[in-house]
Amino acid sequence: MNSSNNLLVNKSNPFIGTILIPGDKSISHRSVILGSLANGQLSVKNFLNSEDCLCTVSAMQQLGAKIVIDNTSLSIEGLGLTQLKEPTNTIDAGNSGTLMRLLTGVLAIQNFNSTITGDSSLINRPMKRIIDPLQACGANIISDNFKAPLNINGNINLKPINYKQEIASAQIKSCLMLASLFIDGTSYFYESVTTRDHTENMLEHFNYKITRSENISTIVGRQMLTAKDVIIGSDISSAAFFIVAALISKGSKITLPDININKYRLGIIHVLQKMGADIKIYNKRSESNELIGDIDVTSSNLSSITLDGNIISTLIDELPILFIACSVASGISKISGIEELRHKESDRIKSMEEGLKAVGINVSSKHDSIEIEGNEIHGGKINSFGDHRIAMSFAIAGLVSKKSITITNTKNICTSFPTFVDIMREQGAEIYEI
Repeated sequence: MNSSNNLLVNKSNPFIGTILIPGDKSISHRSVILGSLANGQLSVKNFLNSEDCLCTVSAMQQLGAKIVIDNTSLSIEGLGLTQLKEPTNTIDAGNSGTLMRLLTGVLAIQNFNSTITGDSSLINRPMKRIIDPLQACGANIISDNFKAPLNINGNINLKPINYKQEIASAQIKSCLMLASLFIDGTSYFYESVTTRDHTENMLEHFNYKITRSENISTIVGRQMLTAKDVIIGSDISSAAFFIVAALISKGSKITLPDININKYRLGIIHVLQKMGADIKIYNKRSESNELIGDIDVTSSNLSSITLDGNIISTLIDELPILFIACSVASGISKISGIEELRHKESDRIKSMEEGLKAVGINVSSKHDSIEIEGNEIHGGKINSFGDHRIAMSFAIAGLVSKKSITITNTKNICTSFPTFVDIMREQGAEIYEI
């Protein structure tokens, strides 16, 4: 995708054939951070070469890791847990909340001070959720109203962590788990709603012993991470855009190979299947301690859905594209328990409500819920508010819109899915940079 800031999408032909989705963003971040903390040399295959993940590479390089990038492959020379170096400049997390939250856990327990900041979106996102539990263990983090930039005065004597989940967030959990690797003692992590476990899976892949059950994990600090090669499955959050595209565009039939199908990421699949989607997962196998598989999708007539509760945490990133599916499904969909959407790259409840209304869909929202009445999408002009998932969701809506959809402020698609427009074009979509 080039540097154009706006996209125009016309109604397009069905999607047919195999679509290759880039590597998983969550696992790409973790492979760089944990790979840099491992002892020895490792390679990473199918790395997501996006702006967010490249910020993580840059951050770990600033901390002394030797990382060589070759398109979607990395070579990492790990430092171990004791050899991180003080950065000479402020660490820039760009648009990446994952990087800021995870790396703050590492930086809080070093023998040096550091500062981490981000772009205009990231510096307005909530960081109290990681600052409070870290400071409860002795961390010294200075901020303005719990927003970035975060000035971190390292303290190598943090107390063991006793984390009891208040917000269902893998980022908070992973931030604290990364800190616990450096702590002398045993840390405990209790989750009432189990979140994605990519951090735990990669720790085990690197032979770091942890104890875990469905809701409790235990980590003894100061073990060694053993460098091992990582092969990353393709990102189901990115695949979700093309899954919905195939479902709502009549006559479509696609295959998505090598998708990460971690059980805590499959909420979007289960919900779409409940709506009547013809989605099949097969050829399941393990790769680098993660489950991957192939997905077949055939266009389907979708019905409305009512959602709340624990399943929301398993599809929080996919909710914007699910809203597009709801907007063409028969009936009124009601989705609640989604207050967390207000704290993403944009207020995604507000962004999606405004966008859906602009293209002719009846929608209403409350603080933590939304109702969407399925109908025909008529076209219009959308402000993505610089949010990659809003921009891509309305690009998919454009495929079935009566008239064209214009989406403004779309540069941030490159933060998570730089090949999105290219794949759309390969499938014959009428999508133009304007």
